[in-house]
Amino acid sequence: MDRLIRRFDAEEDGDLMLCEHRGVAYQRDMTKGRIEYGAAYLANYDAYARGPLSDAINAGRVELLKRHAKEGASVLDVGAASGIFVRRAASEGFGAKGFDVIPQAVARLKRDELYASDFSAFDAITMWDSIEHMDEPETALKDVRKGAHLFVSVPIFEDIRRVRESKHYKPGEHLYYWTAQGFIDYMALYGFLLLEQSTHETDAGRESIGAFAFVRDIPDWADHIELYKDMHATRYYGASATELHLRTAANIVRAVKPKSILDYGCGRSDLVAHFWLDGERRIARYDPAIRHARRMPEGAFDLVFVCDVMEHIPMEAVDRVLKQIRDKSESAFFTISTKLARAKLPDGRNSHVTILRHSEWVRWLKEVFRKVEIQPETTEHELVLLAGPRAIALRRAA
Repeated sequence: MDRLIRRFDAEEDGDLMLCEHRGVAYQRDMTKGRIEYGAAYLANYDAYARGPLSDAINAGRVELLKRHAKEGASVLDVGAASGIFVRRAASEGFGAKGFDVIPQAVARLKRDELYASDFSAFDAITMWDSIEHMDEPETALKDVRKGAHLFVSVPIFEDIRRVRESKHYKPGEHLYYWTAQGFIDYMALYGFLLLEQSTHETDAGRESIGAFAFVRDIPDWADHIELYKDMHATRYYGASATELHLRTAANIVRAVKPKSILDYGCGRSDLVAHFWLDGERRIARYDPAIRHARRMPEGAFDLVFVCDVMEHIPMEAVDRVLKQIRDKSESAFFTISTKLARAKLPDGRNSHVTILRHSEWVRWLKEVFRKVEIQPETTEHELVLLAGPRAIALRRAA
């Protein structure tokens, strides 16, 4: 199961889970009815590859490749099956290889010296009719190198609630179903920027198949930190936590009485300084984009402040950040905005790069910290909570 899609609110609908607000549905039990990718499956592809429809589709795929990949680029076709696209791309001057999980397809590709498995070694990756078959697409996407192109064809649905009306509804084979925008947004979560959406597959005669060209160009975690370093170096930014959250933080500190506090993602804020107690309480600040606070303080803390931070973290990196917070303390005070910000990043994107519902954040934080005590919100777009065992003390104090 994709680790980011599973974070979205979903409605159970028989064998499917529907994330209508995200334009994606998925098979509820991904182990049920799984087909065998073996000789019989490959034989069906071989028969399909010999027809005129296949010729038209692969011609369109090569043209899409030509429009975005450099001449002679190295290309890995993931889910190569019969190898027809690999050979077609090679005939057009690309350094094409194939990858597959079907043992008979692997043997054939190796026999013809066309097999490869290192995704990071290629200028372009193609996934024609394959990503919807993967229970964890990230295992393939994470190895596409920065700056590389990705070309995908996938069934597209106008209405995610009507998946079963389509010929592409294939339990045990197709594990995910997307709308066009849902798929584009999903790919952006893993750093892929849309370059083109092509209709060549449907033009050739296929039903409801979208083709997409992407480049892995959206800043990753390291790039994201550099953007914030630039923002802090060129403008006064990230100092509003005291004004916005001092009263709520004070109520929590009075209730749970921590002996040490870490302000994680502190920015320019002096929020934690208000709880110094003339040196009786250990306080520390951490922010990887602030020169004097970029080194993580040693030791554990009774409480971590995480104020207006999580919405600034790319969703792909949220697990990483939550683990880092949890490693410093069992309990954390979170304030999270659930709407877009006024501020823009230097690359033009909204500074709130991860927008989730309250319920989605709460479920994620409960998974990490076990207990959550939600606090009164100052606005409907803000989630305020204490996570971890100290939430019990807060509940008792209330």
